[in-house]
Amino acid sequence: MDPDPKETVKEVESKVILHWNYRDLAELPEAVRTHGGHVQEMYLKWNRLTVIPSWIMELRNLTNLYISGNLIRELPREISEMSQLTVLDLSDNELAWVPPCISDLSNLRTLLLNDNFIDKLPVELKRLSNLEVLSVSSNQIVVLPEWIGSLPRLKELHMDNNKLRELPNRLTLAPALTIISVCVNRLRYLPLNGFLSAPYIRFDINDFLNYMSYPLLFQLLSRLRTTLIDDRGTLAYGCFKSHDDVLNTNIKLYIEMKGFYKKNADVIIELPRQLLKVHGVHENATCSLLELALRKVYTGRFKHTLDVTISPPNATVLYAPLSEAKFDFTMTPTNYMFRLLRNGPASICVNPRCQQPIFTEAWTIIGISFHAEMITTALCCSKSCATAFATHSSTTITTLDWHCINR
Repeated sequence: MDPDPKETVKEVESKVILHWNYRDLAELPEAVRTHGGHVQEMYLKWNRLTVIPSWIMELRNLTNLYISGNLIRELPREISEMSQLTVLDLSDNELAWVPPCISDLSNLRTLLLNDNFIDKLPVELKRLSNLEVLSVSSNQIVVLPEWIGSLPRLKELHMDNNKLRELPNRLTLAPALTIISVCVNRLRYLPLNGFLSAPYIRFDINDFLNYMSYPLLFQLLSRLRTTLIDDRGTLAYGCFKSHDDVLNTNIKLYIEMKGFYKKNADVIIELPRQLLKVHGVHENATCSLLELALRKVYTGRFKHTLDVTISPPNATVLYAPLSEAKFDFTMTPTNYMFRLLRNGPASICVNPRCQQPIFTEAWTIIGISFHAEMITTALCCSKSCATAFATHSSTTITTLDWHCINR
């Protein structure tokens, strides 16, 4: 039944917050346009709205707009003029794509897009410099763009129940992240580097995730405030299983378990696609010119260090531009080297006396962590660093034999 127009006007005029959830509204009453210029928050959850009227831009004092649980398929272009919005909730609708015009909401702090049909995020959203909470759970997203890690104020990232195979490497450099939630996805690995902000990461039920890097493991153990974990499920449930179903595009390592890991079956792990070549601890090889050039340019512009402390388990990442750096890196954004440098190294050498960045090539140590009884990998920049680290870590990691495989 349609609301009484007079009563609606009276309600709009008397309130700055309109609670109109579960009112079976098929359209937004015109009374809001004519009498609601003072309204600051509007709750329209679980109605039957199919469109947001273009005149909504006239509500100049509206800062919070909640429209979850409706039938909206697209947004009016005029919403881009509502720069005063700080919260926009479009969850549980029928959106198949995110309109780029949302990027014009310069004061937006919370964007909720859960339970839609979205398969990607437009690059324009990287202009949301004040965004603190981004939630896009229960959609169809396969790839999370690298620019997510460049949002300067992003604190919470919720991407549960999508189709993600990996997380962007640049996310490790996000300065303000406190929570990353990526449960129920298709992750094959997490970033190998430690996270600058040491966020709490929830990643339950990623069936193909079967190992964790040495720095990230100790960051997560530190968040749990414990030095001994007997159950790997404490970190995440539904992960760390054995699988032989792997992608064809990345480096795969066949791990010989020798009865460790509470299993006799050997394990295959998949490394991030940024890594193009890996070496064993005792392999004497020379780094490619590409890798050496990336390290040289990066260390000339940034101070990026990794401090792994064993007891209590912890890993601290420091990252800052060097103010005295004068190197002018002018490669185009489509250039392969430019993208690698912009997105950050795959890891920092875990030898505490080295701290070299690692981009495409590494000496890799695979083992079982005594702290969490799971497969872990540590990356070093050279044979000498790998040998030194293997000796140093002998009391915390049982080293396993491995070899590369091709599928």
